[in-house]
Amino acid sequence: MMQDIDPVQKKYSVAVHYMRLLFDYLQRKNYPVSQFLAEINLAPNLFDRPNDRVDFQTFNQACHLLQDKFKQPNLGITLGQLVTTGHLGPHGFALMTCANAREVMQQNIHYSALTIDAGSNIFERHGKEYIRYWKSNLSGDQPLGKLQDELHQASYVTLSRQLFNRQDLSPLWVSFQHEQPEDISEYNALFRCPLIFNAKDTAIGFHEDFLDYPLPSSNESVHLVMSDLRQQLLKQLGNHLEPSWLAVARKAIIESFQLGGLTFEELAQQTDFTVDELKTEMLRHNLNFRYFVDEIRQSLAMSYVRNPQLSLVEIAFLLGFSEQSAFQRAFKRWTGKTPKEYRSFNT
Repeated sequence: MMQDIDPVQKKYSVAVHYMRLLFDYLQRKNYPVSQFLAEINLAPNLFDRPNDRVDFQTFNQACHLLQDKFKQPNLGITLGQLVTTGHLGPHGFALMTCANAREVMQQNIHYSALTIDAGSNIFERHGKEYIRYWKSNLSGDQPLGKLQDELHQASYVTLSRQLFNRQDLSPLWVSFQHEQPEDISEYNALFRCPLIFNAKDTAIGFHEDFLDYPLPSSNESVHLVMSDLRQQLLKQLGNHLEPSWLAVARKAIIESFQLGGLTFEELAQQTDFTVDELKTEMLRHNLNFRYFVDEIRQSLAMSYVRNPQLSLVEIAFLLGFSEQSAFQRAFKRWTGKTPKEYRSFNT
């Protein structure tokens, strides 16, 4: 049965193109999509507008309705294996044009809300491991639940194999917060790695070497266009990843580059937070301090390099690099090209 919608949760939503994942599943089951839409009280013409949104609770309840209707206790695993970049809309197509897995990771941190904003991707490094956490954004720290956690874990692995054209890719391990099901054969067949249930976090661990994997479909010029489109869509969405203090933080970081940068403690002062408050806010809004600073520097670097009036020495200074060689190395890491190569390609 469909549960009552908590009005507190109505601000969270999923993109219409993501909702189509359920329709693909229905077609495989030979179940009329129009009939299902009537059952969840959604008008068919809603899906004529690809940039529209559907309330997250409506989406979640629709998933559970399918799970009950077709008696698939691990429906999230099944749905996750159906996900394609098309279900992620502009964000999915932009991911295809990234240079490498590192860039895919950074893009997922900041743009996944375009697909679904009820949860956030958070990445942390632990030794030679990178861990991708899937965190709930629901009020009161409510969990997203077994089905949604399964869906996002399964889709992450499925999309990684698609993006890199590597069906042999497998994580180091995968963890879930829910209890271990009686039958985990579907889990084993998909993830092909150690599984952890009743874990503290819903997460995936992978080796740092994975970050250097190149994407076969990388296309820098298309990526720039798609990035601009996603920025516009984020502004239209007005999602929780853009709190009021974020502009202050960006300004403080940019101004600090020529002064040698700033520490996390200094940023907390600039934004009128305590250190613990800023940590909480950044975690809640899907931000990692080091990646946040690096992305701002990268964005500025690409903009500066496109400006032929600025020399590469001046750009290195503006971005706070002590030596031009350090800037050159960082830029090559960000884009796969030297600043000179990038400038000749984009001007």
